Amino acid sequence: MSPTKARVCIIGAGAAGLALAHALSSRAIELLICDAGKAGQGAIAASAGMIAADAEAAESLDPSSSAHRAFHSLARHSAQMWPLWSETLLQSTGIDVQYRRSGVLVPGDDTGHAAHMAAQAGRFAITARDALAEDAPGYPLAPGALFLPGEARLDPRALARALQHAVRTAGARILEDSPVERLVSTGGRITGVQLAGGDVLNADAVVIAAGWAAARLHACADGLVPVKGQILRLDTGGDTSRWPVVRGDGVYIVPASGGHVLAGASVEPGLDDTRTDTATRDALMAQAGRLHPDAPRWRLVDHWAGVRPAFPDRMPRVGEAAPGLFVCLGGHRNGILLAPALAEGLAREITGEGRDGHLAPFAPSYG
Repeated sequence: MSPTKARVCIIGAGAAGLALAHALSSRAIELLICDAGKAGQGAIAASAGMIAADAEAAESLDPSSSAHRAFHSLARHSAQMWPLWSETLLQSTGIDVQYRRSGVLVPGDDTGHAAHMAAQAGRFAITARDALAEDAPGYPLAPGALFLPGEARLDPRALARALQHAVRTAGARILEDSPVERLVSTGGRITGVQLAGGDVLNADAVVIAAGWAAARLHACADGLVPVKGQILRLDTGGDTSRWPVVRGDGVYIVPASGGHVLAGASVEPGLDDTRTDTATRDALMAQAGRLHPDAPRWRLVDHWAGVRPAFPDRMPRVGEAAPGLFVCLGGHRNGILLAPALAEGLAREITGEGRDGHLAPFAPSYG
C-alpha cells in the first residue's frame, strides 16, 4: 500500500491500537481509531505494566517448541525498544510513563517455581540473590532466589494518556463509543467499516486491534476468548521506589508510586465482566503474603478487574489477514510488553516497507 494520502482505520484504542497509531503517525497517513468504549480504558488501564520478556519465557518456555522460542525472541526485541519509546513519548507529550528497569525477583520457595526458573539459568540473564538484597527489603531471599536484572515496568495508565496525546497531536481522530458492526468489502477487498449507528468509514486498510470481542468481525479472530484478571493496589506505608518486580507461583507484586504496590492477577478464562469479588481479593492477599510477610498488613487502596484477549495457545496474531485487512490480536497478559514491536512491525507491513521477521511466526491464518 502506498502511504501517500492513505487512510487507515484501526478498530480498538487499547495498547495495540494506540501503539500502532503512534507508529503510523510518523508516516503520511490519515488515521481513524474506533473504540466501542473509551480510549485507553480497556485491558491497558487494568494491567500492571510489566516489561518482563525473560520472566515470561522462563515461566512457560518449552525449549522444544519453535513457537515459544519465536515468542521469546519477539518479546526480547520489544522489551529492548521500550527505553526509546518511553523517552520519545516523554519528549513529544511531556508525559512520563515511568519506565523503570527494576528487575524481577523470583524468591526461593517450596512450590517448584523458583527451581523451574533456575533450570532456565543458562538461557536467561539471571544473577545470584546477593545482587539485590539491598533493594528487596523484607523479601525472604532463600538460597534458591533468582534475579533477572534486565526486566522493567511502567505505569500503564500514564502510557494510555501519553499514546492518546501523541496520536491526537499527530492528527489522528479517535472515535469513542463507536463500536464497529461489520467490515465492509468491495470486490473481495476490505474497504472500510460500518459502525453500529450505520455510518460507513472508508479506508485503504483496516486493522483489527480490539479485545476478545473482535472474534465476531472476521474468521481470523476465531478462538479469541476473554480472560478476566483482578488486581489489587496496596499501600505498604514505605518507599517502594527501588523495589524489584516480584513474581512467585501465580502472582506478582509490582512497585508503583507513592509507596504502593500492585498485586495480581487472577486468571479467569471465559469471563468478560469487570466485577470484583471478595473471594478473589482474599486469595490475592494470601498469595502476596507468601511473597512478602508484611503483605497482610498493607492497606487495600483499590481493587479492579480487566479483560485480556487470548487465543488458546496464548500467542498473538499479527499481520495481513485478507486483502485490505490487518490484525494485531491476542496480546493476553503481554499486550504492553509486545506493543512497540508489534506496532512498528505492523506499520512497516501496512505501508509496504517490508515484513518484520520477528512477526512472521505469528501471521494470522483462517479458513
